[in-house]
Amino acid sequence: MRIALVNPPNIEHTGTFRPPINLAMLAAYVRQHGHDVRIHDFEINGKDDGQALANILMKDKPDIIGLSCLTPRYPIVVKTAKACKAISNKVITLLGGPHVAGDPEAVFYDPAIDYAIIGEGEDALADFLDYTQAGRDVSSIPNLAFRQGNSITVNPPRPFIKDLDALPFPAWDLLDIKAYVDPVMFKSNYMGIISARGCAWDCIFCASKVVWKRIVRMRSAENLLKEIRILTSKYGIFEFMFYDDTFSIDRNRTLKICDLIKQEHLKIRFYVSLRADTIDQEIAEALKHAGCLVVFLGVESGDDDILRMTGKGITKTQICQAVKVLKAADLPVLASFILGHPGDTHRTIQATIDFAKELNTEQVRFLIAVPYPGTRLYDLALKKGVLAKPDPMKLGDYSYYQHVAVNFSEVSDKELMQYQKRAYEEYDLIKRPIVN
Repeated sequence: MRIALVNPPNIEHTGTFRPPINLAMLAAYVRQHGHDVRIHDFEINGKDDGQALANILMKDKPDIIGLSCLTPRYPIVVKTAKACKAISNKVITLLGGPHVAGDPEAVFYDPAIDYAIIGEGEDALADFLDYTQAGRDVSSIPNLAFRQGNSITVNPPRPFIKDLDALPFPAWDLLDIKAYVDPVMFKSNYMGIISARGCAWDCIFCASKVVWKRIVRMRSAENLLKEIRILTSKYGIFEFMFYDDTFSIDRNRTLKICDLIKQEHLKIRFYVSLRADTIDQEIAEALKHAGCLVVFLGVESGDDDILRMTGKGITKTQICQAVKVLKAADLPVLASFILGHPGDTHRTIQATIDFAKELNTEQVRFLIAVPYPGTRLYDLALKKGVLAKPDPMKLGDYSYYQHVAVNFSEVSDKELMQYQKRAYEEYDLIKRPIVN
């Protein structure tokens, strides 16, 4: 069958484009089943115009449109699906992604959405394409949700794929390799890599658990190095962003990856996300010597009581020690903070901004708390009555920047946005570039 896999446009227009490796992995998997796949990455050049996107998608006359859906992109996903259906009512629309896992029934708000895949997609998508091509009934496929009369059926989940090394490498040939640049982080075009799936922790605001159920599976160091070798030798890419929630979750694997990179004299540079309680001198120095160019660190708050409430499982003392170790290894840090946690006050928000300055990392992010469907923050918002079931076509408001989707804090919406604006303005005076 002919399927178009779609990465919708980024409505926040941040100016950076992250390679949709999730789609490239799905594409590689279903190609093994004999299906014809195209990837359309509208983050690169797409507009917030469902009709314009549909016109592009339908040129190839696909049988199925598979749309990846983050919560803020649901409105443009629906508009695009409706426009595709208007061009050909025979085309099948299929949704996947974190938003689907968070609230699978709600994604069928509009009749233009035919099916949805919940959670891990490889086997479910391959089954769906195989069954549809053969004219078989798809209603028994695990991980599938679909409309049945006036109700929505959500099928039971299937077991996660145990051996990630058995999966094919992403279909990089379906991506515009040269398009992925980020001048803040990288010197040239870069590629994303997924070396593990899942996160073992349970932060109140995070959607990782929604998809992966706190089950962590990792590729072997050898399999990862094979992927890197292909990207360097065949595609000329030497800079990478690891999409793993916590690259250092398995200490021995982390050290082995770094050792193999050094042993093979791979002149690469890469970005990783770490947790403060997984960082020590040996890990930091190993990463630095292997080519790590920046560490993303989720700090979240400058108040220990707020940190405990989030379920992050770390303290300010641990964060300070981690940043100290990273600086000693000459590793730049991008620290991320959230403003507007439940219980946040003027005092705790100011403490967070002050803590960011105290840590004095090269770059920062100050995000406003957003209750994404399926997270504990979302459930709390419903329970406390601060959030009615949201209008699906207004989910574009679920943005981290200069918008308050739901206010959990004890300051006003206006004050919360003022704090965010001021935090960035003040930090601009001390931040430093990462690329050198």
